[in-house]
Amino acid sequence: MPQYRCYFLDGDNAIRDVAFLDCATDELAKDRACELLLERKFPSVQLWLLDRQLYQATKA
Repeated sequence: MPQYRCYFLDGDNAIRDVAFLDCATDELAKDRACELLLERKFPSVQLWLLDRQLYQATKA
């Protein structure tokens, strides 16, 4: 199972926290990244698999 990385960014787009996700698919990892973004105090998240950025989301 792939291990994804979620980088939580501050307002200056600096990485302030990271979470590791074991998910079967990219879509499941994206869904989990969005859930974590809502739970955390940071304004945005990037989802990575190895050297490939898959997704980025920002709180409204």
